[in-house]
Amino acid sequence: MGISVNGPSGIDTQYIIDSLVELEHTKVTRVENQKKAYQLKIDAYSKLKTLLTDLGSRAGSLSKLTSFDLFTETSTNENVATITGGAGSVDGTYDVRVFQLATNEKMISGDGLIADQNVSLSSLGMGVGTISIDGAEIEVDADDTLQDLRQKINSATDSEGKRIGVSASVLKIAEDNFRLVLTAKESGNTGVEYSDVSGSLLQDLGIITSAEGDKGTTAQQLTSAGNLQSAWGALADGDSVQFTATDRTGREFTATVVKRTGSTEEDFLADMRDAFNGMADMEFDGGGSLVITDKVGGSSQLAISEMTVGGAAETVDVTTWGDEGTGVLSVGKDSYFSIENIYMSNSSNSATGFVSGVTIDFHSVSAEQSTTLTLERDKDAIKNKFQDMVDAYNALVRFSKSSTKVADPNDEDDKSGNLAGDSTVKSIVSQINWMFHQQFDSLNQVYTSFNMVGLKTNTQSGELEVDDEMFDKAINDRFDEVVNLFITMGTSDNNNIVLGTQNKDTQPGIYTIEEVDATTFRAQRQGDTVWYTSESRTGDIVSFENGPLAGLSLTAPAGSIGVGNSATFTLSKGLSSIISDAIDNLTDSQEGLVKLRTDSWQHSMDRADDKISQLEERIESYRLRLVNQFSAMEQTLSQMQSQSANMLSAISSFQYSNS
Repeated sequence: MGISVNGPSGIDTQYIIDSLVELEHTKVTRVENQKKAYQLKIDAYSKLKTLLTDLGSRAGSLSKLTSFDLFTETSTNENVATITGGAGSVDGTYDVRVFQLATNEKMISGDGLIADQNVSLSSLGMGVGTISIDGAEIEVDADDTLQDLRQKINSATDSEGKRIGVSASVLKIAEDNFRLVLTAKESGNTGVEYSDVSGSLLQDLGIITSAEGDKGTTAQQLTSAGNLQSAWGALADGDSVQFTATDRTGREFTATVVKRTGSTEEDFLADMRDAFNGMADMEFDGGGSLVITDKVGGSSQLAISEMTVGGAAETVDVTTWGDEGTGVLSVGKDSYFSIENIYMSNSSNSATGFVSGVTIDFHSVSAEQSTTLTLERDKDAIKNKFQDMVDAYNALVRFSKSSTKVADPNDEDDKSGNLAGDSTVKSIVSQINWMFHQQFDSLNQVYTSFNMVGLKTNTQSGELEVDDEMFDKAINDRFDEVVNLFITMGTSDNNNIVLGTQNKDTQPGIYTIEEVDATTFRAQRQGDTVWYTSESRTGDIVSFENGPLAGLSLTAPAGSIGVGNSATFTLSKGLSSIISDAIDNLTDSQEGLVKLRTDSWQHSMDRADDKISQLEERIESYRLRLVNQFSAMEQTLSQMQSQSANMLSAISSFQYSNS
């Protein structure tokens, strides 16, 4: 509260008080400026953490073998087939033909059996009870309707709690005609196993023809009229079996099977299977007749119209017609295809494992025209991922320079960075730089450092650069060795021991591992005398929580080493894991260096807040004291003026009376 300038003293006391208080408030301003400086440091370390995390993420993208499964994938006809590279893939070109796509089996209940989907099945004459679908038993009660049955099938689970591989729906044909449709979730010839455990519900619905699950589907079968086994055996080398046929899809073709020196009956049958694109089984029956059986049940156009054996005509008849059962809406089919003229089949249209690490997807049939699929490792993409990691490091270098810069005292326009004088950032950059340039002595290979694959340091900027020519040469000449520089590997002289997981606490090295008993292992690092015992195994997994192998898990079945024996396990950490581990330590949310530094400044800010509060309380007390002091002065002056006036008035009166 100020004092009026119209006081007896005539002094602007409010101005004097405000000026004195403002002078004291400069102490608060100094502390607030310190607080702002702390906040700038915290913000700078937040940026540092972001840069470190980005570098760790980019390093992590090169830490596993699968990180290098980058391919350029092409197809001469993507409408027929496409290719995808994966773990273990290599460059390659593959000619593919597709003879049949895989389809899902569909079953349907009989026509006109269910007039009302909301009345009990038992009232419609259905023998309710327990049904089995792929081994999962489902109880159907006497009052269950068709919709109840649909819901029970869709919610049924197997012994492991997983939904069964069938979906059920109800098809409305007319107001008084409803049919149950059961669709296998997986494609393939095998289809779904159905049976009536008790009652006769599935049989009464027309899904199956017997309690055991017969669906009534037959496969088309051809049989030669004569003894083709003997006729083949009597052929001379160079003679042949020629025939004109149609496969199950109706595609007509002509084929010749030539008898060569040493050809056996199995060779003949194999050549015949290949002629039918692997879609039919071949065998000789007890009478020597050739029996050809369609591998897929249901209607088929499989037939041989003409055949000669060494020039002599041979008749081949259809002895069993292929037909779907009455409850079969469509049979399940495998996909049939050839890769480099090797005939294969698969239960789905996505074939994995036929070529190591490769997945081939089929989209349509192309029996006559082959599709060429090409897989080429995308080395530019790999180099770009390496460059991304280098770029992330360089961003860290630039941040370190700008944030720790000390202004030139002779340049008024030059400014210091927010972390000027902070050696921690420079130390972090130096530590990571060392990781980029270290030698991997544990690798028994030609390329043992990133310098050897083209990593260089720009001496002026301190940033890293990648020599494209050196990197391309290294990756072309010794791809596996380049990969080994990045990834973490665990190898053992015992094939039963496989690396599972490891973390920042797991130390690389060569370890001797022994099997203590059926539940535990123990390990000793080369050059150490201490043994570290694992935790009790979980299934085939053995884990360590102490010592240099802390965080390591191995897949090692019981008895894989054997009590009294030992195995060697070598853990090698590539650059990506080393950088990731270091960054995990630096940015740890509890004890990381970044956290500790920011916490220290945050504590300083908290102390600054406390000091500001104390100073403001003192300044307010000082202001009130000044107000009181100046108020007392004005009151005293007022009293003095009043007394002086009274005295002058008294003197004047006295003089007047005397006169």
